[in-house]
Amino acid sequence: MAREYVFVDEWDVDAPVESVFAALSDASTYPLWWKPVYIEVESDGPPVVGRTSRQHFKGRLPYRLKTESRITELEPPRRLAVDVHGDLSGTGVWSLTPRDHGVHVRFDWRVNADRPLLRYLTPVLRPLFRWNHNWAIARAREGLEPYARLAARG
Repeated sequence: MAREYVFVDEWDVDAPVESVFAALSDASTYPLWWKPVYIEVESDGPPVVGRTSRQHFKGRLPYRLKTESRITELEPPRRLAVDVHGDLSGTGVWSLTPRDHGVHVRFDWRVNADRPLLRYLTPVLRPLFRWNHNWAIARAREGLEPYARLAARG
């Protein structure tokens, strides 16, 4: 069975598109608003194509993951794409579409489970890993809007 996971998450955020994009494109902000998922993020600097960041994160299941992301596309305030390597490898794409009172967020996440534990358990526990992802995205939904709204106020 394939190790690849394909997730597509979409939701609306009542905040300016520029503030939402700024939060999503700067991974160093994730521990501030994507709680308790992101434990630590180190970045080489502000978001530009080629910039890398290192993430340490978790879900509800009793394991933690480490990845490194490299920005491959940056089209403010509409699109951000990254290549990911580490315990997971693949791509992530954030797409933002302005709406009347905010922005529609879409996250396309295509990753392979490269950490040995995940790779071996994928055939049996795929539904549980999907549940874990859904729990983590729910935390993003909870934290992104208030963070982006506060940032917009300066």
